[in-house]
Amino acid sequence: MKNESTDKFAKIVAMLAIGFSLFHLYTGLFGTLDTLMQRLMHLSLALLLIFILNPYQTGKPLLDRLINSIPIILVVSTTGYIFFNYDYLLTERYALVTPLSGIELVLGCLFVLLVLEATRKMAGPALPIVTIIFLIYGLAGPYLPGFLSHGGYSLEHIIDINYFGTDGTFGIPLGASATYIAMFIVFGAFLARSGLGDLLMDIAMGIAGHRQGGPAKVAIIGSSLHGMMSGSAVANVLTSGTATIPLMIKMGYRREFAAAVEAAASAGSQIMPPVMGIIALIMVQYTGIPYIKIAGYALLPALLYFFGVWMVVHLESVKLGLVGLPQDQLPDWRSKLKQKGHILIPVFVLIILLVMGFSPAYAVSYATLSVVIVSWIKKDSRMGMDDILGALHSGGKGILMIAVATAAAGIISGMFGLTGIGIRFTVMLNDMAGGSLVLSLMFTAIAAFILGMGLPPSASYIIQVVITIPAIYNILQVSDVPVITQNALLLSHMFVMYFASFAVITPPDALAAFAGAGIANSRPMMTAVTATRLAFVAYFIPFLFVLNPAFLTIGPIYQIAFTILNGVLGIMALSITMQGYINERLNWLVRGYIFICGLLMLIPGQMTSAAGIILALPVLIYFFKRRP
Repeated sequence: MKNESTDKFAKIVAMLAIGFSLFHLYTGLFGTLDTLMQRLMHLSLALLLIFILNPYQTGKPLLDRLINSIPIILVVSTTGYIFFNYDYLLTERYALVTPLSGIELVLGCLFVLLVLEATRKMAGPALPIVTIIFLIYGLAGPYLPGFLSHGGYSLEHIIDINYFGTDGTFGIPLGASATYIAMFIVFGAFLARSGLGDLLMDIAMGIAGHRQGGPAKVAIIGSSLHGMMSGSAVANVLTSGTATIPLMIKMGYRREFAAAVEAAASAGSQIMPPVMGIIALIMVQYTGIPYIKIAGYALLPALLYFFGVWMVVHLESVKLGLVGLPQDQLPDWRSKLKQKGHILIPVFVLIILLVMGFSPAYAVSYATLSVVIVSWIKKDSRMGMDDILGALHSGGKGILMIAVATAAAGIISGMFGLTGIGIRFTVMLNDMAGGSLVLSLMFTAIAAFILGMGLPPSASYIIQVVITIPAIYNILQVSDVPVITQNALLLSHMFVMYFASFAVITPPDALAAFAGAGIANSRPMMTAVTATRLAFVAYFIPFLFVLNPAFLTIGPIYQIAFTILNGVLGIMALSITMQGYINERLNWLVRGYIFICGLLMLIPGQMTSAAGIILALPVLIYFFKRRP
């Protein structure tokens, strides 16, 4: 009897998850609902699934049922009130003018608490704690000192914004999740179900497995390609890392290094087009820049990042004397590509539709349909009904964390707008920097890391949209360099996006590195430190493309080509510095010299770049001539 009830419960949950995915596919294909209704449907279904899939457990079945029924009833009650009074809220009620009734105030408070608790269940305690701090800040403004002080707002005012308005919980971040992000997650689930993940890993193994230190290079290629499906660093580590990390350890890499390689490569998937995690999709909402343009601008920095990780891994493998895997143990990637290459077509469908100017929601919805159609080209890749339902099911579950994380981030963003702290923070940051662009960028990078601790990259980025980005944007707008001034909006958002993305491997709260450490059975903090060293390029590139937009392929062709050359040579020099090795171990004096040469190559300006290359060449030639 118990098994029957469990099976029925599992079927109900599966139907809800499948329905969740179908809802987003339908609105992507045929147009979204009204702004508030789209976001309400998205969040209410997410909350319902989260509390069903993540029950409280006391060890007493009857008590468990009672406790777990409460949040489900509250989700239905709080969101149902908005559904049933939707016309009144849109046509008759005046936001922040019409007072909340007693029942509305209670339901609104319960709704905010449900969002916070669901976020805690899915993303950990950090984001809900930060959200609560800002809610309290909205109430306690008159009692705070200095620039933190503001007029203060009543509980009724705060609940009104977050329960009935589109400036808090139902704000822009949740809008991105409900219209774009959810559909990309479903698309990734269909790609994974089609067998694309296995094909990409076979390609990575075939291309890089036989090279020196092959498994680590497989991890770099495999994770960069795998990002097309997930766009999540932690998800990449937990999928491709289960294959690559043990293999790296077996070949002779230290456990910390093996886990760090996978974490650094997986973090890069968040900046790798075409999917680029989910921050790029949120950036579309805030900047109005088309998604395909953002992806195009991000391509060169992403390739330079992976080149930097590749160089460090290569030098490490040479230093340790590691070899690649035997050729007879590797898949024939050409035959695999010929056999299963057709399942890559949906990725090109997505890119083509985006280039043609279709909205991301429309493009990704039709790309998702094309996965099923393309799978029928060959019998061995054909997706049946079980595969389709399985993809819808996993896609629906994959949406949950980002749905509540963006809702909580929307609350924080709304409180910033309400209290005006964002404007005051911008003024303070400008005063501290004294008008210096470099200092402003450095302060912003530090703030980005602090704000990114324990938060999903998307939530970290959303918070900084109202804190740090306005400060950089204001400084860039008064730059003496026209190309920087003209692209101030793009540059400020891209700069913060990078630091938000790489907080997942930066200590002390390096979620992707810790996930890799769990697979490798290595020391978590040492793994995070090693991953940071491997990903050193990520901490340079944002400064480079702000100071020289040619790194984003903005500008004349000759300047972009010169910048690419300098970027490659500069990253090679810095990689040698990080490893302290070319064909033999280098002393600190030589490492320092090569480091300065690398910086000169990367600093904007033809004279400094040429000087870096000229100064580095004699040293590099000397050590390469001494090669055994």
